Amino acid sequence: MIHHLRFFLRVFLKDKFFSILNILGLALGIGVSIILLLILQNDLTYDRYHVNHERIYRLGAHLEATGVDIMPARTARELGGILKEELPEIEEIVRANSWDHTLVSYKNAQGQEVSFYEEDIVRTDSTYFKVFSHNFIVGDPTTCLSEEHTVVLTESAAKKYFGDEDPINKVMNIGEEQWTVTAVIEDVPGNTHLKFDILISRLIDREWVNEGGSIKSEAFWNPDVYMYIMFNDNQYDTRDFMSKFEGIYEKYFKTFGDQVGGKYTPVLEPLADVHFHSRMEADEPHGNIAYLYAFSGIGVFIILLACINYMNLSTAKSVKRAGEIAMKKTLGSSKATLAFSFLGESIFLSLISLVFAVALVKFVLLATPFNTLIGKQLTLDYFNNPILLIGSLIITVMIGFISGLYPAFYLPRVNTITALKGAFKNRKSSHTLRKILITAQFSISIFVVVSTLFMKQQIAFMRNNDLGFDKENIVLLPIQDSLVQAQIEGIKTEFLKHPQIKKATTSYNVMGINVGGSVMWAEGAEGMKQQAFSLMFVGEDYINTMGMTLLSGRDFYEGKDKDVDNVFIANEAAAKLMGWGDQAVGKKVKFFHGKEDGQVIGLVKNFNFNSLHNEIEPMLIMKARDGGGFLHLKVSGENLPETMAHIESKWKTLDPNHPYEYSFLDQRFDEQYRADEVQSKLLSALSFICIFISLLGLLGLSAFSASQRTKEIGVRKVHGASTPSIIYLLFKDIMLLVIIASIVVIPMVYYVVQYWMQDFAYQTELNYFLFLIVGVLALLFAFLTVAFHSLKTARTNPVNALKCE
Repeated sequence: MIHHLRFFLRVFLKDKFFSILNILGLALGIGVSIILLLILQNDLTYDRYHVNHERIYRLGAHLEATGVDIMPARTARELGGILKEELPEIEEIVRANSWDHTLVSYKNAQGQEVSFYEEDIVRTDSTYFKVFSHNFIVGDPTTCLSEEHTVVLTESAAKKYFGDEDPINKVMNIGEEQWTVTAVIEDVPGNTHLKFDILISRLIDREWVNEGGSIKSEAFWNPDVYMYIMFNDNQYDTRDFMSKFEGIYEKYFKTFGDQVGGKYTPVLEPLADVHFHSRMEADEPHGNIAYLYAFSGIGVFIILLACINYMNLSTAKSVKRAGEIAMKKTLGSSKATLAFSFLGESIFLSLISLVFAVALVKFVLLATPFNTLIGKQLTLDYFNNPILLIGSLIITVMIGFISGLYPAFYLPRVNTITALKGAFKNRKSSHTLRKILITAQFSISIFVVVSTLFMKQQIAFMRNNDLGFDKENIVLLPIQDSLVQAQIEGIKTEFLKHPQIKKATTSYNVMGINVGGSVMWAEGAEGMKQQAFSLMFVGEDYINTMGMTLLSGRDFYEGKDKDVDNVFIANEAAAKLMGWGDQAVGKKVKFFHGKEDGQVIGLVKNFNFNSLHNEIEPMLIMKARDGGGFLHLKVSGENLPETMAHIESKWKTLDPNHPYEYSFLDQRFDEQYRADEVQSKLLSALSFICIFISLLGLLGLSAFSASQRTKEIGVRKVHGASTPSIIYLLFKDIMLLVIIASIVVIPMVYYVVQYWMQDFAYQTELNYFLFLIVGVLALLFAFLTVAFHSLKTARTNPVNALKCE
């Protein structure tokens, strides 16, 4: 073994340039593999850390009625107790309701107050820790949530509010109520779909659902909480649940269902499938399995590129090693022994590359914003992650094996007599294989680059497309205080005195963030028709402030008590759905339980209030009774820092009881495309790695080719060949291969991009000129790489070149 290692090390040191090129390529391939392994390990184990995850299902529904077809991830909270009572195979049920943007504060014994807005609060049942697994630092999992107004904190949240104090039995304010801390648990892992920093007790019943001591049937058609069911059996047959649910439907759902022409189908999702495979709506953010396939695919491409580099350089160098191989064969080494020797050499080089790859991955995870970009907390911890350690070693050995496979097959077949005479040259088959591999390398690189550029083009289109409203320079200020809300009209007037603040309005909804919906009655061709609409509740001058276009009718009248009941502005999608055409004004609309008919007073041009992934939905806009929600200030782009400083100063005097916070509408709207942008940035990084590895291999091959043709070049120079003509001679074969690679990828890119674009309702027209641009750039980079060594060879003194053997 020691003897073999010494031999591998001697081979490595004998030709440092080619060894370094191979190590760089292999290290990049292994490094990318390790990062992808970390991502796969994180994403494919979502929610599997719960001991009972195989028995836990989330209950959603497919809810259909006249004018309604939705698949909510939530369920009516009242259903939980009924299911537990009716189905003995259910061991436990947990309901959970997420709270976001809630003010949490704690005042210590010294009177110092710590307060933050929290986005990850979950209110749940006392059975939570019977179903889900968490490591307790302090507190009793069986009783910590059994009393009202009790709270369990994660370790990070406890540190944030209490520092080094013992938080147990301390009282903190959450919203407008006081809660007592009863336990602290370790931070919730990042790979769970139901994230929280604060867990609070006791989901209270909804007041409106009771009717004469029983629950209204309508309540069960109004989903409001996530519901998790833990069955007694790991292999529970969900078809049994579906058949038994028919009786529950008849008993509790049917009365209201018959009124609305409804159909309610429960949907059971295994807990571990929620992150990637859920198809439910109004859900917590979850992953896109297609992105994982894309990253994994490109990771495999990068590994192949690194392997191809090694194969190319090894077979090209066979001319130099032919004598060594022939001598070993003369001394009795068999082809099998030589083959194993070359495989061992490539695996040894791969293991050396692993050291550099680990250092590279450490640097990426610790010294770059990579984790922030992908929204994960990946760590390279081989001591506590044996799967990662074993996986890294397997990938490294596999890469070494694949890289050395062809050299091990090809080199031992060198003709001994020819090699000993010094007349051995690479066979034609070897040259052909190298050409195929080089073409494959550039095909992969061009494919990844062009696909990435097309994706960037679509994302830029989404960011810059005309949305039907103006999202630029709109400052959003959440209205948290009732006194501020009561004085909002005067506050708007005060802000408008500033020369850089042009317009002001309020809205309970923010475009792209929290636009909800409801079932309404609307006038159709055959009378009033039940129909679901998206709804927005806005303040005065909203249409004008947001730069929307009123096509017909009028805007809401100004005045606190004007146009606040039974008055609606419809968008074009709503008019089209109801068959109103351009005659929407005057049509009747009312809420599902409305007593009086309202009417449409205006028709507004369609606007994208949600992501361009989706078609514009039918929308009704109403004037809110008060100026709550968010204050929208339209500011000038000039002297923005001074304007923002003025807004902050003014707002802090108006609302001193809450932390000052603001956001820009365009930034919040574009958060909908974060997953697409993360994908695009990762693909960009991977495409650069693909190009770099391809050029590394080409650099080595061009250096070798130039050295092998030194004498030929000397002869040509003696006969008057110029330096450019010699560079062209060395480059023309590569040029042809790059052109072939550019043509080969066109149908592949077209198919992949068209498939990816299906996820967008609004698509840009793809600029196919990108194929030509990327092809030309690939030629340019290839030329510069080949020219790096070719120029040196072309300038060699012909006399010295002719002496070269």
